[in-house]
Amino acid sequence: MDILQLLNVKELSPITIIAGENGTNHPVKSVTMMDAPDIMHYLLPNQLIITTAYHLKNNEEHFHSLLESMHQAGCAGIAIKKNRFLHIIPQDILDLADQLNLPFIQLPEHLSLGEINFLITEKILQNEASLLNKAMIIHHQFTDLILSGHGIQQLLQKLSTTIDQKVNLINYFFHPMHMSQRNLHIPPSLHETIKKGGRYPTLPEQPWSISLLEDHCTYTLYPVHTNLTKNCFLMIEGCINEEQFQKHLFIKQAINVLSFAIMQEQTLEQQTRTIRNQTFQEFIDSNIQTPSFAKICSEELSLRSDKPYFCIVGLSKHTTTPFNSLTLSKLTQQFCEESIKKVQLPIYPFMINNHLVLLFEIQDQSHNSTLFLTKFLEELELYIAYFLDFHMNFGVSYPARSFMDVQRAYKEALSAVSSNHQSKTCVHFYRKKGINELLQSISQNDLIDYYQTLLEPLLNLESDEQKLLIETLYEYLECHCQISETSQKTIRSSKHSHLSIRQMQSITTKRFKRS
Repeated sequence: MDILQLLNVKELSPITIIAGENGTNHPVKSVTMMDAPDIMHYLLPNQLIITTAYHLKNNEEHFHSLLESMHQAGCAGIAIKKNRFLHIIPQDILDLADQLNLPFIQLPEHLSLGEINFLITEKILQNEASLLNKAMIIHHQFTDLILSGHGIQQLLQKLSTTIDQKVNLINYFFHPMHMSQRNLHIPPSLHETIKKGGRYPTLPEQPWSISLLEDHCTYTLYPVHTNLTKNCFLMIEGCINEEQFQKHLFIKQAINVLSFAIMQEQTLEQQTRTIRNQTFQEFIDSNIQTPSFAKICSEELSLRSDKPYFCIVGLSKHTTTPFNSLTLSKLTQQFCEESIKKVQLPIYPFMINNHLVLLFEIQDQSHNSTLFLTKFLEELELYIAYFLDFHMNFGVSYPARSFMDVQRAYKEALSAVSSNHQSKTCVHFYRKKGINELLQSISQNDLIDYYQTLLEPLLNLESDEQKLLIETLYEYLECHCQISETSQKTIRSSKHSHLSIRQMQSITTKRFKRS
């Protein structure tokens, strides 16, 4: 009940407001009689003070202090029986009440303070009981909508009609999940505005509001708790003040029902993800690589077996196993799915072997996808770091000719990201290793053993011939073990340049046989 409703109670007539008219929307949750001058120490929010003004008579300074203390405590207002002791209320007191928007009420003379206290308390309890009854009815209606299979969409429409405001359910990533009306959108500047105010993990657990210049509108967001560590949000177009207690109550009833409905929906979605992940992992780990097996797996995943694909593997920059938390794994895959859906790309996310895997279907093989993939993955990494608070590296394979070739592509992408996980850049394309890179991957002790066993006979040759054979071997490795290329390079740098390529190849081959 608020002050305006109190003024309309017939049993309290004639009751009038003589100052502070702008505060008639203040809620009244309790009432107390002022029977001592030290009441300022016991003031409560939304409390109405009724008094005969005995302690305020001829004490204007104390009167000022009382009104200021009531304003600071958030009291509903003050009601006085004027003609009992305080026949004339000083004008500066009334002016202060107007300034503080603190309702100043004149009580009827024919009722005692006890009777007035009883009547107001009775009306407050009746009003609270009525609100609780409405809340129970609304809760049953919301619950019936979910149990009857109408779903979250119908619940939001019912809530929107009840509070007469547009309602939108968004997830932790601020992507829309359900809307009370079609074409209801989330302003793009909402992300940036919240980002300037702080990181998403620090968003308040209580309802909060934000106003945007983009559409000159205020949005009130209520956290909706689920079994995940990240909340969804009920976003309501417009501001909901603390005085709108009835709306708060209806919204909370909706949130209670929504929490269970969302958890049920998320559980079903996660079951679908788990099945897809297991199917894809079985294909990657299987030793059976036949066209028929690949076609069966691709059909189960709703993928085309005859299309070429890029395989992309994502790992954390700080560790090779970033998804040690099941919740983080779910959120990462969910975020990628929603981000890809938003840009409408033929990219399919999976979570296998503790890695994020993205399959990108190549629709135009004549188009160079390197630049596009680099830009897309860099942007995806920025948003993952922003929403989930960790950084990622991505490895990109050579194009797989068909789905059957994806197993090879997965190994390439994993190799590319694993060998560059400490790099400053976040996107790495696979390239085949040359002989020098392969040698560098061998331990130093094994290289020394190999060198001493295989190349030690060269020490028994004369110095000129030893030097010539070592130079030839070096050129051979530089040319990736191609004898013809080694011969051509040797011709350009050798005193035998007058010989033919075939003769040079013969000489080079003999040198390798000797070494």
